[in-house]
Amino acid sequence: MRKRERAVSEAAVAAGCEAFLTGTLAEYWEGQGMPVPVWAWTNLLAHGSADLIVERVTRPQRSRRVVRRWRIARSYMAKVLLEVADGPRRLRALQSEILVPLELEMATLPAVREWTPGQWVKAVDWAIRNQPTRADY
Repeated sequence: MRKRERAVSEAAVAAGCEAFLTGTLAEYWEGQGMPVPVWAWTNLLAHGSADLIVERVTRPQRSRRVVRRWRIARSYMAKVLLEVADGPRRLRALQSEILVPLELEMATLPAVREWTPGQWVKAVDWAIRNQPTRADY
């Protein structure tokens, strides 16, 4: 691979990693024209700060019809998450103990690839509302 091509490839990998770690992976892939897998809609909830979560759900971007349904579902779950979390300590606990493992599990289960936004909402909602974290004790 030539030096310039390698630099472009490395920059793309770095941008993808940054998007994953900050919770903006769905937007990043959509912006690149790539399909957004079901598990990636969990990324904002699992890694985003409270401010970023609020920003992303209160200022929706124009998107394709299929993506719009996912954004609506994610907005609903973001509101549930922030309501249940009721503060930064509990949000971090929900993210690290519930949502990050859920995100990774969803990425590995073939059946999840076919989920509708409604099925995703049910799974995420149940996990957020029914799984205890260390912050609960």
